[in-house]
Amino acid sequence: MRLEEITRILSQYFWLALIAVVVIGAVLVVGYFFVYRKLLGGKKRLSIKSWLVGGMFTGYIIMVLGVTFLSRGPGFENEMNLSLFYSYRDAWYSFSVRNWQFVILNIVMFVPLGILLPLLHPRFQKASWTIGAAFLFTLFIESTQYVTKFGRFVVDDLFNNFIGGVIGYGVCMGLMKLRMKHVKPALLYFSPLLLVLVMFGGLFGYYHLKEFGNLSIVPAIKVDMSGAIVTTEVEFDHKKGTSTVYKAPSYTQKEGDAFALDFFGKMNVDTSNLETIYYQNEGLYRTSDSGDYHIWFYGIDGSYSYTDWSAYGGSVEPKEVEDEDLREMVVDFGIDLPAEAIFNQEEDNGHYNFTVDKLTKGNQLIDGTLTIGFYSDDTIKVINNDLITYEKLRDIEIKSEQEAYEQILDGNFHHFSRDRKLATLQVYDVTLSYFLDTKGYYQPVYAFYSEMDGEEVTILVPGI
Repeated sequence: MRLEEITRILSQYFWLALIAVVVIGAVLVVGYFFVYRKLLGGKKRLSIKSWLVGGMFTGYIIMVLGVTFLSRGPGFENEMNLSLFYSYRDAWYSFSVRNWQFVILNIVMFVPLGILLPLLHPRFQKASWTIGAAFLFTLFIESTQYVTKFGRFVVDDLFNNFIGGVIGYGVCMGLMKLRMKHVKPALLYFSPLLLVLVMFGGLFGYYHLKEFGNLSIVPAIKVDMSGAIVTTEVEFDHKKGTSTVYKAPSYTQKEGDAFALDFFGKMNVDTSNLETIYYQNEGLYRTSDSGDYHIWFYGIDGSYSYTDWSAYGGSVEPKEVEDEDLREMVVDFGIDLPAEAIFNQEEDNGHYNFTVDKLTKGNQLIDGTLTIGFYSDDTIKVINNDLITYEKLRDIEIKSEQEAYEQILDGNFHHFSRDRKLATLQVYDVTLSYFLDTKGYYQPVYAFYSEMDGEEVTILVPGI
């Protein structure tokens, strides 16, 4: 999720909360001054601080409810995720900005609650009251999401919201102590915030210091193998081996911009009003001035996807084309297609594939697929190019086939069923393959060709 999207959502519910606070405030003012004070003769006075903090608290609650319920539709199937720290493991292995955002935003979302409650009433200056209220509020949100199907019941959300409430309480009470010149108690109250900052700082620091990136094929939750029937006739090698780690050709944001402009130039596409949207390690480039054209460019390895959307308007149809003709045409797009690339046609949509399977040339490894869509106006309108040339980094020791297989027996692999419970698994072959990590290194992985609960699957296990 981009910063602009987060800002838009917060802005949307801020104005909703502000309008609601104004309306509720107007009703309360009438009730207080004309009913309570004038008609009933009440003597209790409310300070400006009480009105201000009460308004902020009401607005905050409305914003939280808006973000957690109104920003999504009822499409969930009473799903629960009771694995503590699942979101942290998932964010770590994918090292995705989006996944880390969900973790951090769930913490930050409850910080205002911990700050406002002690200001709202002296009772909440006791830790047990504020922390208890934060836990009950997040439990209410998660339970209601589960019952109404407006979301999932996620135990990590409970944990992160709770931590946010504790941090907010500590910040509020720490500032109160500092105001009274009580430095040591203030530092104690600030300790939850400092501890979380140190933990995240250490986590991100360790990631950037270590040589290789993380692999998204590592599961955040293990598969339940307790009742699984596992069979294989493969004799796995017990000896450790060595394999080469390669580096993908990474690109900066500016280099991605230059690529998109150059590519559109080769297509004679007008880029005077080019729209660009950036995400983590990727960018979307689109223009509609002389047609509708999109390029997704992935900076981590230079792969890209080009689409001329007139291919889907019905005015043109896929057209038969020969292997040799396509090889000549892709040269105009700056694509260096190896002679060893295997050509085949996709029957369902008229697209053509050129596939290279781990071709080594000196210190280079060429791997991937180039997909071309050729149409009746004799133009290429679709290109999906993840045919990448990797440079050798160095050889490294890897685990044995038997060790990798034992990880599967332990349930340490991806399984996409909701209950993550496996009934049958048959492994009938294993080969050494590669997978791109989060830093752009092409790491060796074991590919176990299997049948899982009646479906053909390839299980990938890290080799390093």
